[in-house]
Amino acid sequence: MTNWKTIGGSAAFITLMGSTASIAEISSQEVWNDWYQYLVGFGYEVTAAPDVTGDSVMINSMVVTMPLPDDGGAVKVDFGKITFQDQSDGTVAVILPEQKPIAISVNNDFAVTLNYDTTGMSMVVSGSADDMTYVYSAPKVAISIADLVIEGEKIDTAKLDIILSNLAGQSVSKMIGLRNIIQTMSVDSLTYDFALAEPNGGDFAMTVKGAMSDLKLDSNSTIPADVDFTNMSEALNEGLAAKGSLSWGGGGYEFASSDRGNSVTGSSSSDSGSLKFALDREMLNYGGTTTGTKSSFTSSDFPFPVDITIAEAAFNLLMPAGPSDDPKDLNLTVKLVDLNVNDMIWSMADPMGKLPHDPVTFILDIDGKANWFVDMMNPEEMASGDFDIPGELHELTLNALQLKAVGADLTGNGAFTFNNDDLETFDGIPAPTGEINLKLVGGNGLLDNLVAMGLLPEDQAMGVRMMTGMFAVAGEGEDTLTSKIEVNGDGSILANGQRIK
Repeated sequence: MTNWKTIGGSAAFITLMGSTASIAEISSQEVWNDWYQYLVGFGYEVTAAPDVTGDSVMINSMVVTMPLPDDGGAVKVDFGKITFQDQSDGTVAVILPEQKPIAISVNNDFAVTLNYDTTGMSMVVSGSADDMTYVYSAPKVAISIADLVIEGEKIDTAKLDIILSNLAGQSVSKMIGLRNIIQTMSVDSLTYDFALAEPNGGDFAMTVKGAMSDLKLDSNSTIPADVDFTNMSEALNEGLAAKGSLSWGGGGYEFASSDRGNSVTGSSSSDSGSLKFALDREMLNYGGTTTGTKSSFTSSDFPFPVDITIAEAAFNLLMPAGPSDDPKDLNLTVKLVDLNVNDMIWSMADPMGKLPHDPVTFILDIDGKANWFVDMMNPEEMASGDFDIPGELHELTLNALQLKAVGADLTGNGAFTFNNDDLETFDGIPAPTGEINLKLVGGNGLLDNLVAMGLLPEDQAMGVRMMTGMFAVAGEGEDTLTSKIEVNGDGSILANGQRIK
């Protein structure tokens, strides 16, 4: 969390660079002033010598110094030449050289110069001083490493080539007490080629090469003046908020690495993917999905190649971000649908071929209500331990549960409420009231196969069946068991109507 300031500020500035209320007029001086105030508002030091003429502001060199937390020094970025040019229609063109070096250094430990090359780049600003719209496009943007120095040693074995094709977008920046930035961006394709080898003939080497198509970005952020990302709690109290999404179509990559005689090579591809993020004083939300994943790799540590396919993978986390007396929404979703591995992997776990090699599926989807007593975004408060419990759990709803593997399929759903005034009935846990319904298909068949494989002794399998009989009853269909577990606030627990506690 100590790197929030550098990461957040850098990302926000890139948003400004890559970002028209067309009736109002705006001047080049106003656009430059806004850039300067924006960066200084993050606590950065901006060194620039504007050359102002009647219709333009030329910055021959703009150096932005970003302090690192905990007296860790500073990141210094030289963005080189930027020109703000008034146009005859009341708009301003932001002109970047087609070949533009950007120098980045971190103390005396790290220095890199990036070539930022554009073809046909257009960036036009319109609106007014407090309401600017950037419209930008470029048929091609290429970023590559020109020079890399680590701890005083020049690294000639590093390579980074990133190419974006048909970049287009719009960014609206409004000053409404707080700064609000709304951005949309699309890229037809993105390719990357990375390589790094240990200098002087060292053992380590790595290469990664890949591509993505049809990228789309949407974001909406509100940024207070003089925001301090090292104090995230205070920044959120002052109105910091951000949400956004990133999606892409088909893509994939190939990689290879070697180190001290060990090597790994492989590739991965997917049909589509997405990420989403949201944060404000009330809540934190992060999630993502991928579909049609196919991965394969070989390693000197494995005697055979490994192949994996996944029809769908998804993750989502929603939780309160700040202290509250009122319950807030919770969600945890984990989804892994139709995971397949090649037969060579199965042969390690099932050499006799007794188990069905069907795809594996795991789904967990839980909603709930909870509230924190402490500020989760304040690390000092969290570390202090100056509280009995961090918060309260009020509700949990199991929307979906599925575990399908090796011939068995377990599903379930249910819901519980919790009495936070009763921490005694269930030994410190808020007393729950509710029920969960479970269904297991193929459980006995799985036990039989495990016994036949010698992985489970017959007496232990019998013990499992007897235990299952206490909690489950026969359901419709062959080898099907169902169970209804009810929990009451008075401490009683029932299985299929029979009291077991």
